[in-house]
Amino acid sequence: MKYWMFMMLAAVFLLAGCTEEDNGSKTAARETVSLGKTALHLEQDLRLLKKKESSLSSFYKDVLYTYEWKNQGQLKIKVRTINNGDRFVMMQLKNISTEPLTLKADVPQPEATDYYFIDWHKETEPREHDPVIGIDATTPPSGLLRYSADGRFLYEAVVSKQYHSKRLTKLYDNGQQSTIRDLTTEMEALKHDESGFSFTLEAPPKQIAEQWFLLAGEPLFKHADHLSNWIDFQHNHFKEVNNWFTVSGALKKLPWSTEPFTKNGYGRHLGTLVEKEAIDRYFKLKDRYFYNLMAQSVANLMEYRHQKNHPIWKTEYTSTWLKQKYEITSPYLDTRHNELIALYLYRIGKEFDEKELMNALPTYSDYLLNLIAIDNIVPTEKGFLPADYYSPHQGKQFIHTSLNHALGEANLLIDAYEATGQKKYLLAAREIRLGIESLGTKWIRPNGDLWYQVNRDLTFDGNDYEQLTLDDLERHEKKWQALGGNKSPVLQKLIESKKKAIR
Repeated sequence: MKYWMFMMLAAVFLLAGCTEEDNGSKTAARETVSLGKTALHLEQDLRLLKKKESSLSSFYKDVLYTYEWKNQGQLKIKVRTINNGDRFVMMQLKNISTEPLTLKADVPQPEATDYYFIDWHKETEPREHDPVIGIDATTPPSGLLRYSADGRFLYEAVVSKQYHSKRLTKLYDNGQQSTIRDLTTEMEALKHDESGFSFTLEAPPKQIAEQWFLLAGEPLFKHADHLSNWIDFQHNHFKEVNNWFTVSGALKKLPWSTEPFTKNGYGRHLGTLVEKEAIDRYFKLKDRYFYNLMAQSVANLMEYRHQKNHPIWKTEYTSTWLKQKYEITSPYLDTRHNELIALYLYRIGKEFDEKELMNALPTYSDYLLNLIAIDNIVPTEKGFLPADYYSPHQGKQFIHTSLNHALGEANLLIDAYEATGQKKYLLAAREIRLGIESLGTKWIRPNGDLWYQVNRDLTFDGNDYEQLTLDDLERHEKKWQALGGNKSPVLQKLIESKKKAIR
């Protein structure tokens, strides 16, 4: 079914219509932010402090507006223009007073003669408590709006829920800090009719209110089933998508084992700053919405690294487990997260001939080689295994290597070799492969499953992932054979044992 046909049916089965609004009751907009063919109107007396433009990639251009609100708070609006002309708008109202702050935001559409609203809400079972993260209270955007004038397409908009939170920070003696958000409320704030859409930012005392929306100059989905499948995916695989975009990046539910502690802790999780599913769907389906999420991911990753002034991506919140075991506090390097980021940025950069993004792969690979050079490894009889984490402020105890991290880094180094032709990456990948092989069948637990990690003293620990490590093992063997190498008898035994264990 064609996309426009689906929109027509949505008028019958979902929600459509227009309502009259008493214009005489409106307060005149005091501030206007241009959004191309339309604009964002703010009904409040604000003072613009600064306007900053930036861009770290050809995929986007940012304009950050910072307003003062009569010594009661601060409003930030980031308008991120994607290189296809679409715009993400992230708004943040920070209340420093003891009274609530309320700001009406309105995006009018005076040309429209009709509109449709595709509700993204789904009736689902309550989310079960997760033993690691607890409950993620965030939900997908409110839905998709489409405006037209006598059958002529004007624009589409996706509008988020609104999030209220407190910023929590833990300072350390070494001058570093751990920062997270404590989510207090997610609420539905969107209002819409034929004349446009609006919402009211309502920041409680000493809290932050945030909301975002996307404006698109062309239909976001090519086919109805692409949209329907994405709505389902967001609800069924909520751990893999971002719902909460802010002026500084996407916030995601964090484990309870973070410092400072809160059951409702959210932060910039490096594993989900990469919009993996959306990027994969763009390469497969070519939908505009997935392209925009890909560009949003690129921007958030590049801006994050720029803010930290470092060539790789460091985790900015402390894991109490790592702190207790290895005296590591934030910021620190997680090798698996950086592997994922480098590979996805390289993939995107190669597709669009964006050298700045392609450079993420050799940059991180060189960083990994430097960590190996300073002995941030688990040495084995032959070869070695890179440690899972690194911080220049970590304690003296050496950090473990998990099998999935080791395989991931070996695979990344093979990719770096194929991308650059530099043999130093292939040699390092070979040493990691030898390190895994030298431990032989010791990786296999008595029940046939695999151990999660090996420690510096070559003792084994932890329950392995059900599927992840198996995928890494098979991927590594495939990559090695593609280079002309032979199958490893040891790795084949690990694969066979793992498959039997998870059947």
